[in-house]
Amino acid sequence: MASKISLKLLVDNKTKKVLFAEAGKEFVDFVFGLLTLPIGAVVKLISAGTMHGSIGRLYQSVDNISASYLLPNTDKKGLLQPKVLQPDGGELLLLQGAAGSDGADGSPLGRFRMYTCPGQCVTVAMEARAVCPQCRQAMTTEMAFVLPSAAPKAGVGKGGAAGASDAEERGGYVKGLVTYMVTDGLEVTPMSAISSITLINRFSIGKGDVDLAEKFVTVGMDEGLSLLKSALRSDTVLSDVFLARKK
Repeated sequence: MASKISLKLLVDNKTKKVLFAEAGKEFVDFVFGLLTLPIGAVVKLISAGTMHGSIGRLYQSVDNISASYLLPNTDKKGLLQPKVLQPDGGELLLLQGAAGSDGADGSPLGRFRMYTCPGQCVTVAMEARAVCPQCRQAMTTEMAFVLPSAAPKAGVGKGGAAGASDAEERGGYVKGLVTYMVTDGLEVTPMSAISSITLINRFSIGKGDVDLAEKFVTVGMDEGLSLLKSALRSDTVLSDVFLARKK
């Protein structure tokens, strides 16, 4: 995925509201990928002190509690810096490097890893420091971890199935070569003339004339983090991020 994603917004200049965005695979993969974030990683990205509700205080409680109250061999990092259960986290690259450099890859979105011992006993662990219960050696040999969605389909060679696009082979969630409509509240559907006209008509009912205009924006790390923050507390996410609407 590119470090910057382009979006075309349809905006009502009178109300300063985004009706919808025309988006490609990269942006849809990103917003879908937000659902895979463990809640601890979300708090880490947003900063516990700025979160609404109680989760921020819960996070700070774990951070502040003395190790003497924890069970032996319990590491708070498992709660404060949980790993993302993805083979490579590619669809979340927009958030890499956000909120400091905490993970081994310079991001709080550390890749999910599994390890085995040098003798490769039939045992795996999520911590490289774990001791193999069979041979008692440190489990430091990293294993390849592949989710079913990332595994090659049966009968498909290196070249892929006939007619398969490069975008589809890069992983993620949705097919490439398709334009998607993403509403202000992050409802995602395949783009069509009928669906866009229906949404415009629904928006304009009771409002008289609307002043519609196209707006082209790019989404990078800052915008990606703002989208995550706004998605947790707003139903006008695109307007909040790209039109700087005040709540």
